[in-house]
Amino acid sequence: MPKLEVERWFKKVEEKLTHAQHVEDKVSKGKYLFRSCFGKIVDESTQAMKEVRAEGRFSGSLIVNDPSTIAVNLPTPELTGAADVREEFYQYLMGDEVGMIGVCGMGGIGKTTIMKDVHNRLLKESKFRKLIWVTVSQNFDIQRLQKNITCQLKGNLSDDEDTIIRAGKLWEMLKGQGSYVLILDDVWKSFSLEDVGILEPTSNNGCKLVLTTRSERVVRSMGFKKVQVPCLSMEEAMDLFLSKVGLDILADPTLESFLKIVVRECDGLPLAIVTLAGCMRGLTDPHVWENAIDELRGYIRNIHDVEDKVYGCLKFNYDRLKQRDQECFLYCALYREDYAIIKEELIEHWLIE
Repeated sequence: MPKLEVERWFKKVEEKLTHAQHVEDKVSKGKYLFRSCFGKIVDESTQAMKEVRAEGRFSGSLIVNDPSTIAVNLPTPELTGAADVREEFYQYLMGDEVGMIGVCGMGGIGKTTIMKDVHNRLLKESKFRKLIWVTVSQNFDIQRLQKNITCQLKGNLSDDEDTIIRAGKLWEMLKGQGSYVLILDDVWKSFSLEDVGILEPTSNNGCKLVLTTRSERVVRSMGFKKVQVPCLSMEEAMDLFLSKVGLDILADPTLESFLKIVVRECDGLPLAIVTLAGCMRGLTDPHVWENAIDELRGYIRNIHDVEDKVYGCLKFNYDRLKQRDQECFLYCALYREDYAIIKEELIEHWLIE
C-alpha cells in the first residue's frame, strides 16, 4: 500500500497532466492567438512539471508494509437482532456523507458487540488504511486517551509534555495515517476532539470517527450522527436465550411457559438474557424454574428503569453462586475498569488468599 505522501504526489501528477492536456487541446483548436502567449503558458507548464518531478524523489520505502500496524479480528459472539441498525451504521462508514457516527443505547444492549462485528467486516474492505480501537471508559482522562491512541499508532508521547503539545503531536500522527476509522468505545461524557488531538473527518482525508455511548446527550453535543440500538424483540430474545440455555430444554413442554416469563423479564436486553440463560442452563425441573422466577422478580420488582434491570439479573446470578466463587468474583473488583487481567496472575492471587 503506497504511503500517504506518495499518494499525494500521484494526485498532483494527475492534476498537472490534466492541465497539460487542456493546453494541448486549446493549441490544436487554434485558441491561442499569439505565439508569445502560447510560449509563456508552455514554459509555466514545463516548470511546474519539473517541480513535481523533483518532489517525486522519496527516501526509503514507497509503501506501508509494517505488519505491526495491521489490525486483527476482535472476538465477538454470534449476533442476534439489530440487523437493520448494523447495516445502517455500516453504510454510513462506507459512504462519504457522514464522518462522525455515535452508536447509542442502554447498557447491556450490545453496542460494543455490534462495533466489534463491524470492525471485523471493515478488515475485509480496502476503503480504510487503518482501524484504531480505543476504550475510553467512565473515568475519562485526556492524557490516557492520547496515550492509548498513540499506542495503536505505534508512536510515543512523553508523560512530561504539556497536554496541548501532546495533542499537536497526536494530530500530526493521525494526519500521516491516511484514511482511517477511529473507534472510541464506552464514552460517558462529551469532550473536545481538538483538545485530545483527534483529526476531524473531511471529504479530503476520508477518515471516520465512531463512538459508543449510553448518552444521547454525548452524541448530540459532540456533533455525531446518532445510530440508536434498540432492544431485542420477543422473538429475537427467545432465540438468544435458547442458544445459550440449550435447545434440549424444549424437550419438556411444561417449561415453555417458564421460558417466556424469564425472557420477558429481561426486557430485550442481551446481557440480561445471556446472564440468566447461563444461570438456568442444565436445569430441567419445573419447580426449580418456578422458584427461580419468583426469586428473579424479587430482585427486579422495584426497578422501573429498564437499563437497571441488567444489574438485578446480574445480582440474581451472583447470589446463586457458591461462596468461594463469589469471593473470586469480588477479588476481580479490586482491578480498575478495563484493566487487562492476566489469568495466571489472578489464579495465583486467589491461591494466596
